Amino acid sequence: MLKGISPVISPDLLYTLHVMGHGDEIVLADAHFPTESLNDNILRADGVKIQDLLMGILPLFE
Repeated sequence: MLKGISPVISPDLLYTLHVMGHGDEIVLADAHFPTESLNDNILRADGVKIQDLLMGILPLFE
């Protein structure tokens, strides 16, 4: 069992963060960002505020 991971971090997001390498980028955006026109790898977090996602992601890199 993994401990200390925010419940707003989905398994797919955790995997994506794991496989990211140097130079890879991730975008945390609201519903009005034209995601489909920029990339095929889309992870949705409906109902989760961007601030909450960021606060869940940042501790994973400290």
